Amino acid sequence: MQVADSEKQASEPVTSAAPATRTRTPSWRQVMATTFSLWASRRLPWARHPRALVVIICILVVAAVSAGAVQLTTTPSHRAAQAATPARPHQARAGGAVSAAASVRSEVADWIVSQVSGNAAIGCDPAMCTALRADGVAASRLLSLAPAASSTPGADVIATSPAGRAGLSQDAPVLLASVGTGSSQVEVRATTAGGPAGYASALAADLAARKSAGAQLLHSGRIKASAAGTAQLQAGQVDTRTLIMLALLASQRSWRVVSFGDASPGVPLADAPYRQVILAAAGSGNGPASLAAAVALLHAQQAPYQPAQVSTVPLPGGQTGLRIDFATPGPLGLLAGSVSR
Repeated sequence: MQVADSEKQASEPVTSAAPATRTRTPSWRQVMATTFSLWASRRLPWARHPRALVVIICILVVAAVSAGAVQLTTTPSHRAAQAATPARPHQARAGGAVSAAASVRSEVADWIVSQVSGNAAIGCDPAMCTALRADGVAASRLLSLAPAASSTPGADVIATSPAGRAGLSQDAPVLLASVGTGSSQVEVRATTAGGPAGYASALAADLAARKSAGAQLLHSGRIKASAAGTAQLQAGQVDTRTLIMLALLASQRSWRVVSFGDASPGVPLADAPYRQVILAAAGSGNGPASLAAAVALLHAQQAPYQPAQVSTVPLPGGQTGLRIDFATPGPLGLLAGSVSR
């Protein structure tokens, strides 16, 4: 400012006869260089030398250009960082909750398709019905339940969230599977005519019968099992239909239990026992003909003893095993002679 004032006082106004032309606005580099040149010529005597002044100006320009480059390169990065800023906590939690609920419904739908009887009518809330349809369940098997429904007319099995099953404890006391937690939880239940009290009594009797039958199979010597399989048979953790088929097969030849499987997620084995067994023929004569005869015998069974699946599977060591699967829900009381659901 002082330099500009002194120059103004030393100069007289001059009127130019040349036509007016638009003055080009000097660049920021020119302004900076001129300002520094005038300041240096008055305060730094050694800088009046042309070469020294040129060096100083070049250094100043390079520094300014570097600062501009830094600003140009950091600005897009700052914008990118802003764009990549995570969603607000409540938004992330909401999206995660939706994703968790959808994942649980998909898992439940897969379990129902692979484990539940193919002719069972399924009651479901709208979201669960949509997941079941997406997994290939026929619409004719699905019965949409109203919110907080208190009954399940026509349904053999229901699959709902906690909000949708609040009033269904009387109609569907049989827990078949439970997946997820909190608001994302989905339970699969079976209906029964006896109500909760009647079902609890039938389940207790069925458990006692399963324990007795498992012990008898082991005592016969025609069914051999590992320590884990022996404990499961003695604890009544094997489905009654599976036990009956083991007895039937043992009447023909000896078998070794490779494993029990198909436990229901989230349900104690005493309430939802194993419905799958993999067997290997024991002793002599365990060739393909023995397996073929066993498969034919199992396929000839009628409900409720007819398996949902019978197949042969490869076993370690090159032997071929026999796999038997039963669908859920299974009837209670088969070993006692009185069947209930």
